[in-house]
Amino acid sequence: MLPEFLRYPPGGKPWLLYGAVGVSLALNLGLAIRLGTSSDGVPLAGSVADSVEPAAVASATEPAPIQAIGDDTTISNAAVPPDQVPPLPAPLGAAAEAGTHLYSGIVTSSISATFTGVADTSPAALSAVYTRLFAWDMDMRRDLHKGDRVEVMYEQREGQEPLVLAARFTSQPGTATEHVYSAFRWQAPGDRFPSYWSPDGTEVPKRLVAGPLDDYEQITSLLKDRPTHEGMDFKTPIGTPVEAPRAAVVTRINWNQPANGNCVELKYQDGTMAKFLHLNEFLVKEGQSVAAGTVIAKTGNTGHSTGGHLHYQLEQGGRVVDPVDYHGTLRRTLQPDVMDRFHTDVKPLEQQLDGQLAAL
Repeated sequence: MLPEFLRYPPGGKPWLLYGAVGVSLALNLGLAIRLGTSSDGVPLAGSVADSVEPAAVASATEPAPIQAIGDDTTISNAAVPPDQVPPLPAPLGAAAEAGTHLYSGIVTSSISATFTGVADTSPAALSAVYTRLFAWDMDMRRDLHKGDRVEVMYEQREGQEPLVLAARFTSQPGTATEHVYSAFRWQAPGDRFPSYWSPDGTEVPKRLVAGPLDDYEQITSLLKDRPTHEGMDFKTPIGTPVEAPRAAVVTRINWNQPANGNCVELKYQDGTMAKFLHLNEFLVKEGQSVAAGTVIAKTGNTGHSTGGHLHYQLEQGGRVVDPVDYHGTLRRTLQPDVMDRFHTDVKPLEQQLDGQLAAL
C-alpha cells in the first residue's frame, strides 16, 4: 500500500510516483537488453533480442548442445549421401603390427606426467588412449601409487591418435598387493573390429547389455570421463546401424540444436528419454512406435564431431543417467577353440613388452 502523500499529493498529480515507475521501467528494459546479447553484443538464441518466431522461443527450452569427441569447433549437419557411404569393413583376422614403438615408465605423480618422456608422439594423446583401456577396472587418478609401472606398444598414425597394440599396467610392483592389468589388441573370429583382450581370454572393455550398436570399434568416452559430456561415445564408421535398445516411441527428430547434428530421441516404456546424436541417416519418423532391436538410424559424423561415432545419452525426469548403470555391462570371453590362436598371435607382443621392461 502506497503512503497517503504519494497517492494524493498536495497540488494534484503524483509526480514522485510517476518518477519511481519510470526508473523501474528503465532498469528492466536495460536488463532485458543485456540478457539478450553476449559480452560482445551478439544476440543470444531464444533471448529478447531474437525475432519472436515460435521456433526460436521453443529452442530456448532445449538442452544445451552436447560436445562430441575431439576439440574441433566446426559444426556441419551435411550428411554423407547413403550411396557414397563406404562399406563397413569385413573381418580381417588378427591385427598386424607395423612400425611399432615401445615405451615404459615408472609413475612418480600422475599418469600423464609418466608419459612425458615419449619422443615420437604426443604424450597427452598416448596417455589418453592408454588410460581409456584400463578405465573399466581402475581410476587412473585415484588408484595410482608412486612406483606403479606403465608399458605400451603402439603405432603412431599421421593425423590420428596412437593405435595401442599391447599395454600393461602394474600396480604396486614387488609388493604383496601387486596386480597386473594387460590388454592385447586382437580380432576374434566373427568380430568386425579388433578389441582388447587379457591373457586369459577375457575382453578388457565392458559392453552394454542390449546397447544401441552391435558393431563398433571402441567406446571412447564414458559419462564419468568429464562433467561437460552427458553420454557415452561409440567410435564406429559412418553407416553403422543404430538399434532401439528398448521398445519406444520416437518423440523428436532433429530438434533445434545444431551441435548435435542429425539426432533422434526415443521415449522408452519406463519413461526414460534416449538421445542418439551425430547421425547420418534416419530410418524412423516422429510419433512412430518401435520394438526393441529395430534399426532406427545410421551413424554419422554430423554436428560437433571430429569422426564417425554415436553419442548415446539417457535422461530420467531431466536428470542425466549413466548408460552403464541403466543397461548393465558384460564381458565376453574367447571360446576354448580359439585360445591357442590368440596366444600364438599375441605372444610376440608380450615378448616385446617383456624386453622393454628388462631395459628399465
